[in-house]
Amino acid sequence: MLSPIRRFAVLLLLAVTAFAAERRPNVIVVLVDDMGWANLGCYGGPVETPVLDRLAADGVRFTQFYNYARCCPSRAALLTGLHPHETGLGHMTFKRTGTSPSKLSERLKMPAAYRGWVRPTVPTLPEMLRTAGYGTYMTGKWHVGNSDPATWPLQRGFDRFYGFLEGTSDFFRPDDLHRGNEKISPDGEGYYTTDAFTTEAIANLRDHATRKPDAPFFLYLSYNAPHFPMQARPEDFAKYRGRFKEGWDVLRMRTLERQQKLGLIPASTALSPRPGATDRLGTEGGEVPAWASLTPEEQDRMDAIMATYAAMIDRVDQNLGRLVSHLRESGQLENTAIFFLSDNGAEAESPPLGQFQLANLGHYGRAWATASNTPFREYKHFTHEGGILTPLIVHWPQGISPAQRGTLSHQNGFLPDLVATCLDLGAATRPATMEGRPAPVVDGRTLRPVLAGATAPLHDAPICLEHEGNRMVRDGRWKLVGFFREPWELYDLETDRAEARNVAAAHPDIVRRLEAAYATWATRVGALPWDEAQHHSVYDADTKYGIRR
Repeated sequence: MLSPIRRFAVLLLLAVTAFAAERRPNVIVVLVDDMGWANLGCYGGPVETPVLDRLAADGVRFTQFYNYARCCPSRAALLTGLHPHETGLGHMTFKRTGTSPSKLSERLKMPAAYRGWVRPTVPTLPEMLRTAGYGTYMTGKWHVGNSDPATWPLQRGFDRFYGFLEGTSDFFRPDDLHRGNEKISPDGEGYYTTDAFTTEAIANLRDHATRKPDAPFFLYLSYNAPHFPMQARPEDFAKYRGRFKEGWDVLRMRTLERQQKLGLIPASTALSPRPGATDRLGTEGGEVPAWASLTPEEQDRMDAIMATYAAMIDRVDQNLGRLVSHLRESGQLENTAIFFLSDNGAEAESPPLGQFQLANLGHYGRAWATASNTPFREYKHFTHEGGILTPLIVHWPQGISPAQRGTLSHQNGFLPDLVATCLDLGAATRPATMEGRPAPVVDGRTLRPVLAGATAPLHDAPICLEHEGNRMVRDGRWKLVGFFREPWELYDLETDRAEARNVAAAHPDIVRRLEAAYATWATRVGALPWDEAQHHSVYDADTKYGIRR
């Protein structure tokens, strides 16, 4: 029998532990798909996003936060805190549906960085948070491991999953929809994935409050909007129809002016040129014409395309309003840390004027993608700012002081920082070993000091990224960036956010230093030169955008 003193000590320890668990915040990560930096209202964009604007006004917006240029690699980093190559997704997801054992065996012989799924031995964020006592829930797009159930959400740390496993889905009639490990059909008339994912997420949180009232939760809400196919609810489309008939040239200038007024970019920033005939995406690209050069019929069709795209983002904002209302009504909003971001920049995987017909609602085109990435260069696939810069909104009333609410952070950061932050908030730890060896070096840094107003640089070492031979090194004000098989370019982003003035020739010492940092990083994480890595691609190297022999 315990003595009174020991009994008191045990009770005190239990009380302190319970209090600590109660104080840990809930964590919600909201990811959208293929959305440009310049679409949201609070980032100077033309889409009405009042819910996200309010979250930004009460939180912190980041202006220089990077993803990994493409869906799969970004998701791999977001779910592990490691570089995609360290997880097995140095390129894209290998779709194993219907694949013969011999084909699978071939991929298992390839370098671990390029096999095409997050390796089961790599710890995931939900696994680490669940070990720390969190309930873990996911709705939406998975895309880091498809047909092998060992790579599916329930087997990778989530208590509940509702969504699809592949890279894209019809919004009204998804054919890859799962609840848990079971493939299901969408329910009811008027089904739309953005609505359904939110409804399921809220249901999970309600159930969590009943089953685990004393435990915090982690929710990963991974929308497929505004990824192609371009599909919006009719009422949302009608709201925006006709708003974009002034065209992308006027829209880009107005967006730039709003961004400068909001302090998102320096007042000296100029627009990147409207893309000419030289194209990084192969034969599908080409010159983006001046809006005034289009016929009235073409302008009307372009307006319809952008109205659809804007409507898809608007619907996300509406649904986040439903989620925020639930958190407020359930008393959870104050101590819930919400992170909102995009997996890559706007996509330009089609000709300038898009591929958009009623029979095949496809891509919205390079012209509108240029507007969505205002004022930056390039798009999804590439490591120039237009491809990798994401809006990041962090909202956490209990953890962000009133003095910091509504502020902008110009700190350089990237997806591993987000995972480090979630682990920090959740008092969760990363396993010390992986596959019997010491776990990889983690480059992510918690954002908590930034949220508290710290001005010291978050990173004291260069940030490196690579996708399909497009590579980048960011170190303070300097950014070294290059296209596959092309020379490095160097930009001073303090004075040239739009990457308009390549100063590599003027600073060869900086180029050499950052190039050496990239080489060291690539060796460490397993990022092979693309001339070699493309032979491990999950695609035919002659048919996919951005892959050039």
